[in-house]
Amino acid sequence: SLKMLLILLFLAHYIADYTHLSTVWMLNAKKIGKPLFPIFIHALVHSLLMTIIIIFFTDWNILILYLLIIQLLSHFIIDTLKGKMNIWFPSIQNPANKFHWYVFGFDQYLHILVIILMNYLILKQ
Repeated sequence: SLKMLLILLFLAHYIADYTHLSTVWMLNAKKIGKPLFPIFIHALVHSLLMTIIIIFFTDWNILILYLLIIQLLSHFIIDTLKGKMNIWFPSIQNPANKFHWYVFGFDQYLHILVIILMNYLILKQ
């Protein structure tokens, strides 16, 4: 069902962000928004995991490629900008600063919106 798809897409997001699939190389780049290549590879991991899941819930079609690109670009842009914010506003790197959590929460909120959009586009087809 599409509820299960949504749950699995959120699980893929968790696995790609909070397990060994996020390497030190990627995390160091994400923290400051550069270099871009490790952030791109991190976004690609997200995209590939989600694409594998989506394939089980829909027939192979061009939409899957669009969803992979949506996930790849949005994740790359969101993570790069969050890293740049850490440089522009160094105090938000400190978890004791409440704005650290506002930025972290907003970052996750944006990723969630993209996942919901992906689920909606699959439902709509």
